[in-house]
Amino acid sequence: MGFDKTKDARIWGVTNQASTVRLPIGDSSGGTFTGIVNPFRGTLMWDQMMYVIQGLSIAGGATGGSFTIQVETDAVQGYTALPIAKTLSTMGPLSKKTQILDNLHRSPSSPLPTHVTITQTAGSGGIWFQLTAIAKQYRGVLSTPGATAERIIRGNMFRGTSAGGQFGSDAGVAASTTFTLGTTGSLMSLNKMRLWDSALFWFVAGQSVSGTHDINVVSKVGGNTVIIATTGDGGALTTAGQKVALGNSFYGQIPNPTQLIWRVVTAGGVSDARVVVLAKSGRGTMGKE
Repeated sequence: MGFDKTKDARIWGVTNQASTVRLPIGDSSGGTFTGIVNPFRGTLMWDQMMYVIQGLSIAGGATGGSFTIQVETDAVQGYTALPIAKTLSTMGPLSKKTQILDNLHRSPSSPLPTHVTITQTAGSGGIWFQLTAIAKQYRGVLSTPGATAERIIRGNMFRGTSAGGQFGSDAGVAASTTFTLGTTGSLMSLNKMRLWDSALFWFVAGQSVSGTHDINVVSKVGGNTVIIATTGDGGALTTAGQKVALGNSFYGQIPNPTQLIWRVVTAGGVSDARVVVLAKSGRGTMGKE
């Protein structure tokens, strides 16, 4: 029995899955699914969480299938299929039996996993694997009203402001723009603490997308603007309804955000775009000198 209070559990078992599918927590054999109780239920945001695939096997030899695996959450209120972690590369019959999933936020933390999407990208033949997670969590000190006893900040930092929460036209945001949190975006109480232990952000598209787009979350450090989380600079948002995890510049921690910088990479617009956040932090302790 370990001294630490850690959960270590298998959350998916997949046998001979030969097509693209999205599965809740449980086991699937030849396309027949059997659900299990989520062993990580009761905690929305885990401070440390890792995902490991073991027993990977893909049938068909040199002409076998190619697959990617992505862990997602439906647990953030108002959203489904927010991406959490993904296999580092496309897997085939010659891939190693053990695969570590890459945290898409570049963070040790994770929201509650609820679904896995298995995507067959080419070829034929089924995939076999077991997916295990190990996690630990602490209680934060600030929360969104109505949230869990974990004390988590969660919700929309930014969303269109016209009727129905959408932009006034399908064009939406169609030019590179800076949104200041507290005026054209919400501070989400993140201004109440200078350094946050962990923060996760997603860039979510609405009903229509043209062109390609990126978003940066920025803060002030030493009086200068610093990117603290980003989708990159290659135009990550490309399709309607898409959800993109932002990579954390500091691998989990962030200074309090002040602005969102929207960058149009190739000309076009996005309707009803949102930036979603989950954040948690302790106050810290200061030693006396």
